[in-house]
Amino acid sequence: MNEFNKIFAGLAYRHSFMNVFDDFLTLTICAFGLGRYEAEYLETIKRYDKKEINLFPQLLSALVMYYTDHSTGGGWVDGLGEFFEEHNGKFGRDARGQFFTPPQLCDLMAMITNPTNGSINDPAAGSGRCLIAVDRLNPNNRLQNFYVAQDVDNRCVKMCVVNMVLYGMKGAVLHMNTISLEVFGGYRVYLPDVGLGVVKLSKNECWQYITTTQTEEKKNEVHKNIIQQPESLIKQGTAKQLELFKILTS
Repeated sequence: MNEFNKIFAGLAYRHSFMNVFDDFLTLTICAFGLGRYEAEYLETIKRYDKKEINLFPQLLSALVMYYTDHSTGGGWVDGLGEFFEEHNGKFGRDARGQFFTPPQLCDLMAMITNPTNGSINDPAAGSGRCLIAVDRLNPNNRLQNFYVAQDVDNRCVKMCVVNMVLYGMKGAVLHMNTISLEVFGGYRVYLPDVGLGVVKLSKNECWQYITTTQTEEKKNEVHKNIIQQPESLIKQGTAKQLELFKILTS
């Protein structure tokens, strides 16, 4: 994560460290939304000048390269979680002392349980490490398993969403208190193969992933809240957040 840290420092010198990280997560999820969340993207990015805006796609590029370099042969990393833990003291009082399950322990639990062909839930998912560890046991897991992650911390929810997208996992990430069952919202993460990206879930929509088991996702599955397909949004010239990926394809 050296390159990620270096680029991040170029943003954090003038803005709150915590806000830059949260904004990076928000902008990345907007980009993964494939043109659905233009208003949120523009509202978030307006806090930065042109030079700073150009650093966000570089951050994403550095993150993708880090994951790519450390994910061969079934291996995996949690770069976002590592960054959060390393700079924990800069994320405010609520984040102090918050650390995630060590990767080695995640791997051990995944190998002991080795769940397949079903809905797999982590009620205190953090950045999604335990679910990633299960998914990376077998290349077919990303197709056969449906992962449900829950966490009361919205920052962790967003980290988990980004991690699941980068590892090509399908499932739902819910922002909720798993003890009181108070639900605040969530995200549906689709397989890259179906081309639907990430879709926000309302409170009511989240309940279907708390109380039911998901079956294998079909390529023609369409979320009921999708009014326009990404292609139509791009034709209208509204999907500006997709510029976040330009550096990855140049």
